This record gives sequence, structure tokens and C-alpha cells, in this order.
Amino acid sequence: MSRKDKGKLSIFLGYAAGVGKTYEMLETAHSLKKEGVDVVAGYIEPHDRPQTSAKMEGLEILPYQKVEYKGIKLREMDLDAVLIRHPQVVLVDELAHTNTPGMRHQKRYEDIEEILNAGIDVYTTVNIQHLESLNDVVGKVSGIHVRETIPDEIFDLADQVKLIDIEPDELIGRMKEGKIYKAAQAERALQNFFARNKLILLREIALRRMVDRVNRLAVREQEKDRSRIRKEQYQGEHILTCISPSPSCSRVIRSASRLAYAFQANLTAIYVETPQLQSGDESVRRWRDENIRLAKALGAKIITVFGEDVAYQIAEYARVSGVSKIVLGRTNHRIWLGQKKGTLTDQISEHIPDMDIYIIPDGGRQKESHGKCKDRFGRGVGSSLVRTSGAPTESLGWELIKEVGILAGATLIGMGMRQYGFLDADIIMIYLLGILILSLWTSRRFVSVSAALASVLLFDLLFVDPLYSFAIHLKGYTATFLIMLLFSLIISTIISTGRKQARESTKQMYRTQLLLDNSRRMRRVDTVKGLLLELSGQILKLMDLPVVFFTIQEEKMAGPWLFPRTGMTKEELRKMVDDQERAVAEWVAANGKRAGCCTHTLPGAKAMYLPIKTSDKTYAVMGIVLEERREIPAFEYGLLTAMVNEAALVFARILKEKEK
Repeated sequence: MSRKDKGKLSIFLGYAAGVGKTYEMLETAHSLKKEGVDVVAGYIEPHDRPQTSAKMEGLEILPYQKVEYKGIKLREMDLDAVLIRHPQVVLVDELAHTNTPGMRHQKRYEDIEEILNAGIDVYTTVNIQHLESLNDVVGKVSGIHVRETIPDEIFDLADQVKLIDIEPDELIGRMKEGKIYKAAQAERALQNFFARNKLILLREIALRRMVDRVNRLAVREQEKDRSRIRKEQYQGEHILTCISPSPSCSRVIRSASRLAYAFQANLTAIYVETPQLQSGDESVRRWRDENIRLAKALGAKIITVFGEDVAYQIAEYARVSGVSKIVLGRTNHRIWLGQKKGTLTDQISEHIPDMDIYIIPDGGRQKESHGKCKDRFGRGVGSSLVRTSGAPTESLGWELIKEVGILAGATLIGMGMRQYGFLDADIIMIYLLGILILSLWTSRRFVSVSAALASVLLFDLLFVDPLYSFAIHLKGYTATFLIMLLFSLIISTIISTGRKQARESTKQMYRTQLLLDNSRRMRRVDTVKGLLLELSGQILKLMDLPVVFFTIQEEKMAGPWLFPRTGMTKEELRKMVDDQERAVAEWVAANGKRAGCCTHTLPGAKAMYLPIKTSDKTYAVMGIVLEERREIPAFEYGLLTAMVNEAALVFARILKEKEK
């Protein structure tokens, strides 16, 4: 659906609860009704405020959907009732609300997006603290971390934003009169969030955000009037920030987003995958995924590059991509990014000395237990952890057994050589050979490093006088031990790094080969059936997961076309694709967005459904049954989306040839 066919979004913005957002929205609705506009209330949160409840009288109120969660009945907006009623304007309170588990979408703003796509105008409300880019700033001012946030893109793309502004003293007066909260709750609020100095700062943040929005709209209008030549000469500001697995990286990303908004700039977030990060533990992957999710929510383009020299990779991308400013955090770069020397800022400046670099204080390390944000129902709102190919494939216990075996073998050989009069230098070479073999035979660097240390201790204990003691009488052996240890560490590091680089090269080569093979096969296809066979074959080869297709013919959905995985029959797959699964596929076909398992929309489905579409038309829906409800790893998902995009172009070609 084109932008002009979509409904218009109007937001009533406040800087705190009780400023009158919902009341003003209802007042506007009554005015629209008097003008003959078909307006209904989809969901209004009265908050036990008599004035708000009274203002609802005279408006058509759609019935709420009652949802039971852990024995408690909760009220939610009935999205289907809104779509069936299809008014000109619908009122939906609380834009940042998190829906009860089991609803179609996880967040209310996703409900609103579907309503807008149906051509219905939406009036909604939100407070400034719920904007993702301002989450840390408001948290610092108020001392309260807001869990429910909305992407800034939702706010920025609104057709109208109206700031409901009252003086902080008037708001405090309302609070004391009991118009916002009851007496006990009001007293606590006045001592915390509603303290006068905090309200003044929150109001200032809201006013500044509105000014930024007005300036941005003005710049956008000016850009429309520029000639094509002028646009080619000046591409505008381009801001680059860096993603790391640091808990405090979120502050840097939000700061970069605010800077990009102020400069009306494009925002890119780059993640440099180093060998150290590839073999990182679960917490590293969790923080990385959470920070990538945040950058996406703030509208950043995500770029992933591979290499050991982080500063060079960032500088090179900035140089070739026309970046005008770089935003970095102040601390933890050496820990998280694997720098060799100096600070990351210094190294980048050496490569691109004329670049403007902004340094954001990280604010200290946060507790790791807070790494994955949860909504009010305890659901993680970040990315799910996925299996990474860089993780060790064997258990630590088995690799330690290998270490003990090799060290024991080297020691026995050394004792035999001592009996035949070999020099100590020859025995040292045996231990070094053992370290080399162990580095090639194991995937954990820790094992080879510990073996290097153990080999030094064993040589001292068993071959250096006095025997069976760690005492050293001869001066030369101290240097020998240090050189032996350093040499062993260097060997293990070189082999470990080489293995990781080889693994990454293999992965990239596999990706390139698979996409080239897919493209060649797709070009030879001339029927829809042949296209589905080729695409399903490639996906089964990539992931060995059951695949389901629904094709769209004359605006009706046909299918399913079933392609079971190895060891599964078509009948077993057919039983899994029931009426509920078909309903999810129909939603994807109608809305052109992914849904189903491991997504925010209809997550209870057995499969993840993706639209096969071009910019203006959806040709089919593909479902991948995720039997273990595990999210598809990022590498495989990237390949999957590339193949789906290729399939959409082939669909368009086949149908065009049929029309001829």
C-alpha cells in the first residue's frame, strides 16, 4: 500500500502522566464527530479519572478483548473489531503499551501500524520518556528506567504531533487534588518522578524534541525543492557509531541517534567481528544482539565487517561511505574490541585525521543481569540468542583430556631422550611440538595456553636440577623458561587466529557460492512450480527445516505447497499446517510483513512466515517450520532473505511472461 493510501497517525505527546493527553484526544474526537467524521474509540485507558471518563460519553466505544494471563483477566484492544468496523478515525490510547502474551502483536504500536495500513486514521497518546532514543536521558533525570519504549521512527513518521503542555506547578496541583493518582500513590509520586525539578527537566526535553521535529520537517521540505544536481553535489551528514558487546554501548548508540536527529543525518552502526569476539561466551553474544536490536530500533543501518584491526575497519568504512562524524564510547574499547595499542579514538584518528569524532562517556559497566530488557510480562524484548559457528564444538573436558595425554606423551619421550644423552634443548623442542599439535587439535585457546604453562613447569620439575623441585640453580634456565613460555603462547595464538580466519573465509565463500548457485538455478526456472521446487531445495540444503508455500492468485491464497525436511513425510507436515497457520500466512500476504514463530506478530505459530514480494506486490508466502522454536541464526537468515528477494523477481518475470 502506498503512503497516500495509508491512514494518518496523530500523536498527543506529554512530558508526564496527567498533563491531559487522553482528555485532549477525546476533546478532538468530539470536534471531529460534530463535523460528521466517523470516529470511534478503539481503546481508552481511563486511569480512574472522572473527567476523562466523562469525556468518553457520546463516543462509540468498541468492545474490549478480555485476555486471561496467569489467572488475571486483562483488557486489550480488539484489533479485528477495529478493522471490521473500519471507521475514518480510531482512538487508541497508550502507544507504548505492551500487549498480553497471545495477542497478535507484542506491542500496541504494531497494532496501530496494521490499522494504518488498512487506511484508517489513528489518534494516540504517549509520554516523552517512551521514545527509545531518549530512554537513557529520561532515566538519568527521573531516576526511573522505563521498560516500554517505541522506536523513534514511529514518532518521526507521524503526520501530526501535538504537545500537551502545562506548567509543572499546575501538574503538581492536579496531583495534590487527587485528579491523577489516589492520595497514597500521589504522595509517593510527588517525592519521586513528580518532583518539581524533574518535571521542569522532562518538560524541557519534550519541548526540545518538538523543536527538533519542526526543524527536521522544515529541512525535509527544503530538500524536496532542491534540484537533482544539487542533491548529487551534497549528500548531507552521515553519522557512524560502533556496536560492541559492552553493556554501556546502549548509551553511545542513543547519543548517536540524537545527534543524527539533530543534524538530519543518516545513521549507520558498524559492528566489527574480530576473532576474539567470534569465540566469545554467551554474555558477549547477548550484549551484541541487544545492542544491534537497539540500533535497528533507532533507525540505524547495520553493517557487519570482519577483521582483527578494529580501527582500520571502522576508518576504511567511514572513508568509502562518506561518513562525516563518528560517535564512540570512552571506555572498555580494549576489552571489548581487541585493540592492540592506544585508544580506539587515537587509532581511528591516525587513519582519518580530518574526521570529526565525538566521545561519549560510557557511564561505567552495568550489571550483566540487566542485559536483556524485559517487558511487563517478563518477556525478553531483545534478540534471542542464536547458535554461532565460532563456538567450540567439543566439550572442555574432552579437550583437557587431550591436553593431559599430549603432555604425558611429551614427558615420556623426554625421559627416554634423557636416558640416551639428548640435550635439554632437544627435550624442549619435544614440548614445543606437543603444544603445536595440541593447538591444531583443539578449538579453545585456553587449552593450548594452559598446556604451554604446564610444559614449562613439567620441564623444570623433571629435567632441571635439582630434580622434582621447582627451584632453579642455574641462571640460564630462567631465560629459557620465559622464552619457552612466550614461544608456546605465540604458536597457540597464531594457530587459533588462523583457524578462526579460515572458518570465516569458508563461511563467506559458502555464502557467495550458495547465492550464485541459487541465482543460476532461478534464471532457468519458467514456472511457479519449478520456482517453489528450486527455492525449497536451497532452503532444505541450507537449514534442513520443513518449508511451506502459499501462492497468491487473483488476490486469493492457494496452497499449501509442502516440502518436508529429511526424515519427515508430507502427511506429517500437512498436519502441522492447520487453519491457524494458514491464518498467519493470510496476515503476511495482506500486510507484506513477516510473522509467526520467533517474531513479534503472532509468535504462537509453528512456522515463521515471510512474504515473497517486490516493492508493490506480494506473490507468495513462505513458511519455515521452526520445530525447536529456535530463532534462525543471523548468517542463515541473511542468506534466506537474499534468496527470497531473488525469488520475488523471478515470480514477477514468470507472471509477466504469462500475461504476454
